[in-house]
Amino acid sequence: MLSLAPGEQKNFAVLPEATRDYTIRTFGEADSVMVLFEDQNGNLKFVEGDDDSGSELNAEMRVRLYQGRRYVLRIRLYLKYSAGDTGVMMW
Repeated sequence: MLSLAPGEQKNFAVLPEATRDYTIRTFGEADSVMVLFEDQNGNLKFVEGDDDSGSELNAEMRVRLYQGRRYVLRIRLYLKYSAGDTGVMMW
């Protein structure tokens, strides 16, 4: 579980084991926003972003990722009144 304070964000490295479509989703009571970037030699290029496509206030995205590329998944707490624990999964 991630504990995010209001306005806080956490970054995660994503290194896909295969080129295919993936689902990435947050779980929990916090109102989270997710943004995925491709790391191109230290420059982050926007790939996909989501706010409330998942259930309740959770973020969800379906995106094609490519083996051998490095991605950065950024999760941010959207509103201070919805602070709390959240989890993230990719499948």
